Amino acid sequence: MTEGHDVLLQFWREQRDQARQSENQRAALTNIVLVVAAAAIGFVVRQGLTDRSNLPVTAGLTLLGIYGAIASAKYRERFAMHLHKARLMRRRLDALYPELGLEADRQAARDNHRRTHRLLYRVRLHQLWTSLHLGIALTGVVLTVVIAL
Repeated sequence: MTEGHDVLLQFWREQRDQARQSENQRAALTNIVLVVAAAAIGFVVRQGLTDRSNLPVTAGLTLLGIYGAIASAKYRERFAMHLHKARLMRRRLDALYPELGLEADRQAARDNHRRTHRLLYRVRLHQLWTSLHLGIALTGVVLTVVIAL
């Protein structure tokens, strides 16, 4: 490889690392949100669903879930940006070294995966992450309504 190819490969690695970091940060954020949400729900249940002093906790739970959903979507956006950059660089590497068959192998693996996992292939991971946070927000709303009534 020439020096230019080394630079291209290094930029590709950097983009993949940045994408992975976005996913790791999203996972860490979700873990924190889940711990705080579990503590809040446990506190509310322990105090009783008739205690109106729990309303700030349930409102906070709702806001926490909304924040988590927005942050999760933002991490997805950053992941997609870095992945797109890495794809462009991988295509450039494939054009420079067509004998390696990088794109052909990637497409073959993707096609096989799609055939093997027809149902789950359609489910987008970022939708699951965001749905989890929205579920926490919905739990906060439901608890708020139950307590308020």
